[in-house]
Amino acid sequence: MMKKGRGKGPAVLIVCAALLLSAVCPASAAPPWEKTEQGWVSADGKTVIRDAVERGMTISKYQNRAGVVNWKQIVRDNISFVMVRLGYYNDMDPYFDANMKGAEGVGIKAGVCFYGEALSVEDARREAEYVLEIVKDYTVSYPIAYDISSQYIAEQGFSRRQITDMANAFCEVIEAAGYRAAVYGDNDWLNRYLDVSRMPYDIWYSRYGMANAYQNRTLWRCTDSGRVSGVTGNVCLEFSFEDYKKTYEGTGWRTIGGTRYYFSNYRMVKNTTVKIGDTYYSFDENGICVFTR
Repeated sequence: MMKKGRGKGPAVLIVCAALLLSAVCPASAAPPWEKTEQGWVSADGKTVIRDAVERGMTISKYQNRAGVVNWKQIVRDNISFVMVRLGYYNDMDPYFDANMKGAEGVGIKAGVCFYGEALSVEDARREAEYVLEIVKDYTVSYPIAYDISSQYIAEQGFSRRQITDMANAFCEVIEAAGYRAAVYGDNDWLNRYLDVSRMPYDIWYSRYGMANAYQNRTLWRCTDSGRVSGVTGNVCLEFSFEDYKKTYEGTGWRTIGGTRYYFSNYRMVKNTTVKIGDTYYSFDENGICVFTR
């Protein structure tokens, strides 16, 4: 128990408290996570994140149920990408469709967050195929992230190698289909349950505060209590340290579930004829090629 001080009256204590508060929160400090001319301001209100490319957020049913999501206000609040919750295997977030379309409607780039419960490499591949069948009909220009950082997985008694193999299996299927994959985790989970040195995929690193360096880290969750115009309540704020427009191909052929589709600028080509190389391809309403010449 802390001992009471002696010889300090109320006036002295008030002055000391005021000095301490001014040292922690200087009057000139910018609000945390806001953009300035130098870059984004970190949690302490003083540190500038200079190497971040974009600021984003995660959105899920919890934000939708808290109130109406106004996408026009979101994009005006310096949010240029969102990670949209898809949900679990055969348990899709009921607002996934609305959130993907809402982001696209205002030009916000979208990635996907999927919660894995795989108990084997085969299960992880099956989860990835499930995700691909859903996301192929949306514009996905940020990574498809695999989040297996759950108590359920931790309680199964898997070794780090086994969990790493499952994460790699999911990501391998995602990237074989032409998308960009990432693995989500906080500092404790990544260090205890995964061997990142054996994972050639992006890391979506969750660590609140200011520390954001981690092997293969391209995305960083800095807080779960951010505020964004157009969203009721708190949101998880994210930063991207990679320009995915340059490193993630958005145009080309992709094979999903054994069917070959053509994507242009991250969107499946449907109901039209396009020239690819020296050949014209006609695609139906499902994106399936029905005629070439």
